[in-house]
Amino acid sequence: MHFERKKYQNTKIRKSFVCLFFLCFYYCGIAQNQQEYYTKKLETYFSKDHKVKEFVSINSAGISIYSGPSRILEIHLSWSEVNLLSPVISNISEPELKKLLFHKKDSLQYYIAKDSVKKRRVITSLKGLKIAIDPGHIGGAYHMGETESRCMTLALDSTNKIQLVEGNLTFFTALLLKHQLDSLGAQTMFTRTDTGISALDMTFFEWKKKIKSRTYLDSLINNGLISEKGVQLLNMHLPDKVLFSKVFGSVDMAARASKINAFKPDVTVIIHYNVNERNLGWKHTTDKDYVMAFVPGCITSENLKTLSGRLNFLRLLLSPDIENSVKLSSAVAKKISSKLNVPLAQRADATYLSQHCLSTPATGVYSRDLELTRLIKGPLVYGEPLYQDNSSECILLTQLSSERIKLVAEAYYEGILEYLR
Repeated sequence: MHFERKKYQNTKIRKSFVCLFFLCFYYCGIAQNQQEYYTKKLETYFSKDHKVKEFVSINSAGISIYSGPSRILEIHLSWSEVNLLSPVISNISEPELKKLLFHKKDSLQYYIAKDSVKKRRVITSLKGLKIAIDPGHIGGAYHMGETESRCMTLALDSTNKIQLVEGNLTFFTALLLKHQLDSLGAQTMFTRTDTGISALDMTFFEWKKKIKSRTYLDSLINNGLISEKGVQLLNMHLPDKVLFSKVFGSVDMAARASKINAFKPDVTVIIHYNVNERNLGWKHTTDKDYVMAFVPGCITSENLKTLSGRLNFLRLLLSPDIENSVKLSSAVAKKISSKLNVPLAQRADATYLSQHCLSTPATGVYSRDLELTRLIKGPLVYGEPLYQDNSSECILLTQLSSERIKLVAEAYYEGILEYLR
């Protein structure tokens, strides 16, 4: 009887050992797959500035974030912790993320469950879908277009000229898109309410007056909408165009990102119209015309010099925001290309695509370090549907009830539906 019991115990021990062996082998395999996945993601979307890699390490133990090139460890996440954070990190505010990573580190799993941080919901239809729409630039009167350097007067011949203000084109496109989305039950929001109005809910010239108030300036500082450098530049009495490009533009972008993230959208649509970079001054038309879209990634080491920047980098690395943005942007870009009969841009079609972007797996979609692609959480498409200064497009865009603008709005709409499928 004693022999049988000992035999049974030995068998049980062997089985336990075998189970433990296979369990270790299984989890080692998962860790290896994760390491390969995030290493490839780092190379695909963050390799433009090689110094970025000085802030991160990906190995068999997990992912480490360093405070700088000195490689002082700031954050380390094991692969099990990466698994916990990756589905929810886009829904965690920066202060909450700091608490999780620095104060509750030893009980990450417990606190994520306790605090009920929700994953991004799986979306399958437009009903109830939250969609943020950012009509690019500001527009309004032509003078405002000149101030933000986003207008043009194109000579068609010796007597005929066409004027375009990009901020107006984007707003009209956004209105058409909103109508289509709302009709199927989506919940939409705009970052600005009208042509000529910024995301700060005022014109640039109203802002110029208001910024003289110390109380208002302090509110911008406290909400992280203006940098220390921006505050310093306010004291230099800059011309309007310089003040806009050096200070106001960044404040406006920060306000757009803040509004969108507060809305917590399922999808964000950023609407722009492009120009031929070589057609300097935009006084004459061009024969060039391309479709392209931008997604997050391609950040620089400069972005990582602050803790806030490093936490945002961690969010981009861990979350599926970039991958989902590529999927969404590809669907939209293909629809635009098909409906407008405009080709998808290749890397050689613009110098900024080769010099300042990284290619993604989708044709016509590029990873680029723009303020909105960097700061907005969740899937986004930053669309550039066509060249306004193209000899045909400029005429079509200025026609009353422009069919071209309608087609662009329809393409965004159909691309969103394609993404949901």
